[in-house]
This record gives sequence, C-alpha cells and structure tokens, in this order.
Amino acid sequence: MALRLALAAHLACAFGAAVLFWVPIAAAKGGPLHLKAGRLYVRLIYLTALTGAPLAAWLFARAAEPAAGRTACFLTYLIAILVMPVYHGVRVARAARTGLPVTSPVHTILSLAAIAAGVALCALAIGWREWPYVLLSPVGPVMGVRALVYARRGGPWREEHIVAMLMSGIAVYTALLVFGLGRTLGVQLTGAGVYGPWLLPAVVGLPLVLWCIRRERAMSATTPSTFRMFRRP
Repeated sequence: MALRLALAAHLACAFGAAVLFWVPIAAAKGGPLHLKAGRLYVRLIYLTALTGAPLAAWLFARAAEPAAGRTACFLTYLIAILVMPVYHGVRVARAARTGLPVTSPVHTILSLAAIAAGVALCALAIGWREWPYVLLSPVGPVMGVRALVYARRGGPWREEHIVAMLMSGIAVYTALLVFGLGRTLGVQLTGAGVYGPWLLPAVVGLPLVLWCIRRERAMSATTPSTFRMFRRP
C-alpha cells in the first residue's frame, strides 16, 4: 500500500512538473507568473526525486531479474540529473540577486554525483549492452562539469539559469516517456522505435535550448544587464 502511494505521488509530481515546465518559458521573464510557476516547478522536481528514491531502492532490492536491477540503476541516474540542474539553476539566480556565491557543499556534491553517475552508467550500460542508457549517460557529466565551471568562473547568469532549467525539463520528459509508455501504459515498441522515447525529448529540447540561448544573447546585447528578472514582486 505504501509503495503504491509513493508511486502515485511520484507520477503525479513528475506529470505536474512536465506540464508546468512550459509556463515559465512562455511567461514574461521576471513577472509574477514566471516566478510563481518557477518556484512550484522546482518544488515538484524535488518531490519527484524524493518519492522516486525509495522506489528505485525498493526495485533494486527486490529485483528478481537483471533487467529490474538495471532499471533501478537508471532511475537513480535520472534522479541525479533531475535534481542537479534545478538546484544549480536556482543557485545561479539567487547568486545574481543577492551576490552570494553559487558554490556550496551541496552544489559541489550534487555536481560531482551527476558526473560520477553518468560515468558509472555509461560503463555499466556498455557491459549490459543497454544502448539507450549509453545515449543518456553524458548528460550528467556535461551538466555537472558545466555547473562546477560556472561556480568557479561565473558567466552570463540568465543564460546559465535558462540552460539548467531546460535540461531538467528534458530529463523529466525522458523519464515520463520511457517509464510511462513501457511500464505504466504497457506500450511495447520494436525496432528503431525503441529509441523514440529516449531521443524525442532531446530532439525537441536541445533546439529549444539553443534558441533560448540565442534569444538571451541577442537581448543581452541590446539591453543593460539587470537583476530584476528574478526579484520577488
């Protein structure tokens, strides 16, 4: 019973985050809707991870076959790449608003954990011949290294914030498609279609990331830098 409640809460939070993800993107930057939706999105991501962690642990402990244990490992990796970019994105915006440093013990631990998880998943997935896992394994190291470099050297904070939050959205949609289609809805894909749920969020999300970066740089070139974007109304 407790496991079913945890699963229901996990799915509700993940689905809620996926829907809410688009609101801060579409809303006026720095406006009340952008800020409120962004804060709620962050809370939903944290709740998704909080409810997903015991599910991954239970699945790994009770795995009756190797495939279940592999799924538990991948779920753990997904939790890492969900939490790390969101935490980093929030720290970047907060640092811009308050002048406090981005770096912190938690920030460093989460960044290193994302790097280690991606490297470990890649090595294990090659041994397992789970090629979809290999495809997603670089996300953790790339985002983790980026966060550590930014915390040390700084840079355009709004661009960094946007990239981090968009990458978390790609991770949310990947998790929903991979686990939602296969496990929740029981959809069995074959052939090249197996890679669809793994690649579709990145195919849609990465061009969105590039477009947002270009738009931000164009705006920065014509508008003086300001911290008003993330101030509380």
